[in-house]
Amino acid sequence: MIASEANSPMKPHAKRSRVLPLILGLVGAYVLFVVVVVLLWEPGNGGPDDLDWDDRQRHNVATMAQLELGMTRSEVVTLLGSPDFSEAFEDGDGHNLQILRYRTHRTKGDGLTTLDETTPLLFQDDRLTAWGNTALSAVTD
Repeated sequence: MIASEANSPMKPHAKRSRVLPLILGLVGAYVLFVVVVVLLWEPGNGGPDDLDWDDRQRHNVATMAQLELGMTRSEVVTLLGSPDFSEAFEDGDGHNLQILRYRTHRTKGDGLTTLDETTPLLFQDDRLTAWGNTALSAVTD
């Protein structure tokens, strides 16, 4: 044995044998982290509320084309998701009126949804009676 190797506190193969377990430990920790994230991740229900604004807007337009008068508010919310705006009041005849507004077009690229970017859906006593701005004007005027 050479004198310099005899005085060395660690042999070269001993250094390598410590690096391999360290690398394997780090890879194992990463794999464990990925497994935990995948197991604990809870995706949305895949409904309209999980769409980004652009896809949601297209979804709303396409779905509104399939609405039928007389549908319940619950049926409509199941199809369209949560409304962007909601109003409710009682008319002079004692009927409960509710207006749900859904984004259907963009007027400003500011990332916010405003009333003028929505289409109103009108419900009387929990039944869809009309939708659109013309219908809203006829009811509120």
